[in-house]
Amino acid sequence: MLYAGIDVANRASTVCVVDANAEVILERTVATEAGALMEAFSGLEATRVVIESTPLAEWVALVVEDAGHEAVVIDARSAKRLMDASKKTDRRDARTLARMAQAGWYTAVHRKSAEARLQRSRLQARQGLVEAYKGFAARVRGLLRAHGVRVGRVSKGEFAPRVRALCAEHVPGLATYLEPLLAAYEHALGEARRLRREIEREAREHAVAERLASVPGVGPLVSQAYVATIDDPRRFASGDEVADYAGLTPRIYQSGELQVQGRISREGDKLLRWHLVEAAHSLLVRGRDCALRRWGLRLAERKGQAKAKVALARKLAVLLHRLWVSGERFKAWPERAVGA
Repeated sequence: MLYAGIDVANRASTVCVVDANAEVILERTVATEAGALMEAFSGLEATRVVIESTPLAEWVALVVEDAGHEAVVIDARSAKRLMDASKKTDRRDARTLARMAQAGWYTAVHRKSAEARLQRSRLQARQGLVEAYKGFAARVRGLLRAHGVRVGRVSKGEFAPRVRALCAEHVPGLATYLEPLLAAYEHALGEARRLRREIEREAREHAVAERLASVPGVGPLVSQAYVATIDDPRRFASGDEVADYAGLTPRIYQSGELQVQGRISREGDKLLRWHLVEAAHSLLVRGRDCALRRWGLRLAERKGQAKAKVALARKLAVLLHRLWVSGERFKAWPERAVGA
């Protein structure tokens, strides 16, 4: 068997293939395209190919498998520790990955199902639209302020009509320049709402997502994001591992008698972490009364709202995993007190 590593980049990727003795037998840089990647592995005997986890990793893995070889996507953090060097190049990284494949020095990551990947793409597309219309609104507000005009608090749907009315009243000549921004704002807002309605409708029909949404603060978007990201709950031994996967556990430094607990790691899945924190905020601010919310409110009184929100997001990560595995629904007042 041969072993290979691919250092993947957007335009070009570096491929290195080694034999059973870790001796390099092929090195080349190819375009990051299906045809070029398949050609790089054509004619080779069975090869185990290691790919560092990146946004392109799953697609590259599928191309490698279509070429008749074994693909393994590995934990990027583990790979980074082995790749740290004063002289870092794509070629050296590809060699390191190939030798990791030969020696078995890697941690394979879960490869999500096609359904989960598609759902995450839709969630990310919607999040991009949300960021877009917020950006357009901020730009419009800034341009109006330069003329001494303030929009004030207004709903998303009323923002564009309000701006048009203010322009007509105070700065008529500005409307021509703001109209393209307002049109883009309205389009992004409308498409974000359309995607949200789709996701909410599917969440009601998805047994697991519907059950997870029984937790206060966890709406259809959060439950669908959780299901699409975790994909298979059995790959985590406990909910604590899910919290760590989402980057919601604190960093810990320990040396001898010294042990320091720092901020959360923020290493892991950003999309899931963002949705869990949003759910925690919703639960604290306007969630229905339950043991979980009371625990969060008590913590907010002692530690402040920001820390309580993160701690509550961590509890939600653990709780949702337990509900998924057990098949239970959320209990507002469990026999065992939250945080006990």
